[in-house]
Amino acid sequence: MIALRHAGLAHGVHPVLVDADLVVARGEVVVISAAAGAGSSSLVELLAGTRRATGEVAIAGRDLGKLRASSLVRMRRRLGIIPQALDLVAGTALDNVALALEVAGVGRRERLTRAAAALRAFDVAAERPIATLAMAAQQRVAWARAFVRNPDVVVADHPTSHQDASGTAALIERLVAHAEAGGAALVISRDPQLLTAAARAAWRTLTWHRHQLVDPTAIAVDAIDAAPLVEAEIARPVPEAVEAIPNVVPFPRARSAGHRR
Repeated sequence: MIALRHAGLAHGVHPVLVDADLVVARGEVVVISAAAGAGSSSLVELLAGTRRATGEVAIAGRDLGKLRASSLVRMRRRLGIIPQALDLVAGTALDNVALALEVAGVGRRERLTRAAAALRAFDVAAERPIATLAMAAQQRVAWARAFVRNPDVVVADHPTSHQDASGTAALIERLVAHAEAGGAALVISRDPQLLTAAARAAWRTLTWHRHQLVDPTAIAVDAIDAAPLVEAEIARPVPEAVEAIPNVVPFPRARSAGHRR
């Protein structure tokens, strides 16, 4: 459902991906552990077809670089994107989620019904204005918007950055259901709770390392030969005169008998 083959991407003169490969199959959730500034937002834009890369980037077997603009628009309707910046619009929570259905041509009554149901699933009041919602609730609106069209592929960029444990658990449960229904998901996160859940669910976990997406167990750590350091320390000359450092704090002088406390 997602495929990167020898993909390369740069942000200005700074490389983001270099000769990167990634495959996410139907029914699979892949979690990428990435440090801040690694370029996760650029990767999301790449998968949404709003940025171009060298190599091949494919969604559901279609190479995005070879699609016409109209085909690319239709392809995006198969995606559910949870951007790190949320990208919500002014209005209510319901307006934001319904908008994802409106651009797909869903009628007003159906889209309002489906949008309200998606928000209830994530415990967000549909009629609340976005500006009055806490960041955690705003992020859950972005979740509902991503899932409301029952997409084939979900791409989530640090989707639990504003959540507590119960909020993160709600998203994990939804990702499990999405995979069981035959969808695919790519999640970029450094949330320990989400990474732990990924290990328990046997989701594949990758690390963003040196501009590539690699198995964390494959990262080589150079061994340090400490022998020369130890020998140098032994051979270091000891100073002939070392000033004594008192290690006992002296008692204060006795006060005179007439001293008042």
